[in-house]
Amino acid sequence: MLRYFILFQCFQIIICILYPLVDPNRLYDYNPPENEVTFHLYDRKNFSKNYEIFIGNSTSFEQTQFNTDEPTIIIIHGWTHGNDTPWVRELAEVLAGTNFWNVLVVNWSKLSRVTYVEARLHNTVVAKQVKKLMIFLAETKYYSMSSVHIVGHSMGAQIGANAAQRIHIEIGEKIGRITGLDPAAPLYEFPHIESLDEVLDPSDASFVDAIHTNAKHIGMITPAGHVDYYVNGGQQQWGCNTWRCSHIRACELFIASIRKPDLFKAFSYDSWVKFNDKITNSLEVYPMGIAASPKIPFGIYFLEVKDEYTKYVSSKTSLMDSYGSYFGEMQLLNLF
Repeated sequence: MLRYFILFQCFQIIICILYPLVDPNRLYDYNPPENEVTFHLYDRKNFSKNYEIFIGNSTSFEQTQFNTDEPTIIIIHGWTHGNDTPWVRELAEVLAGTNFWNVLVVNWSKLSRVTYVEARLHNTVVAKQVKKLMIFLAETKYYSMSSVHIVGHSMGAQIGANAAQRIHIEIGEKIGRITGLDPAAPLYEFPHIESLDEVLDPSDASFVDAIHTNAKHIGMITPAGHVDYYVNGGQQQWGCNTWRCSHIRACELFIASIRKPDLFKAFSYDSWVKFNDKITNSLEVYPMGIAASPKIPFGIYFLEVKDEYTKYVSSKTSLMDSYGSYFGEMQLLNLF
């Protein structure tokens, strides 16, 4: 079984290399049904309950606790994940528990639990559905897009950027904030840079911040926001032996920042080497995570994080949570 898992990973790499050379639409069905993208509003009193919201259906909003006087956070997961993935559930629950935000989760798991290239091709339909829902909300509830904060992990960050661009083009309103949690690099940053319409950048929202934890590998190394945080240099995280572990760490750190907004203190430096060579006590410190804001001078920031975040995160997203849909839980257990 292990050899099949390794062959599968090799197949992903080969297809990614060939992506700019061949027409991927010939390899995959690029017409997924729109109803495979669903939207779920979390109940603030009962976290086990969430309401499914339907585009064009005002009643589906009226039957929920959606409050037009409060800001909204939209969570978008990445490849192989869904609204049942541990980090997604915990992030939604901790946000809903603050009673400050409407918390909406975009579930595109039926389109994400496929090969990486196929999921990449599905980005457009997911972004279009997010755009449609937001415009429906703006037109029927007179809800300002400046009150919307998109939090996307990996491929979800790129989908959020695409949706935000489409919203701005169609109704002339900019999303208030986008937070990219280790925005995906394969087929966005390499083997070549994609159009800025499809890659997170500062033009996508009034404020864009990005947390880099697996740069040069699964995540982008290129600055993607007004403010970019490179945790432990942005590539390898404390206690991690795999890229996947470092990639997920961005989600865990963001969750921890909600429970303790002043936990992470970042410093402005040109590089990780300079950060390590200089004394940081005399420099201005700025928060990373939920407390980040346009008040922070735009630029690149570095910080060291070890295990201090762990007491503020209760979930753990395992290898089975990411790849179990391919091989089945018991089969994946047999690999190790």
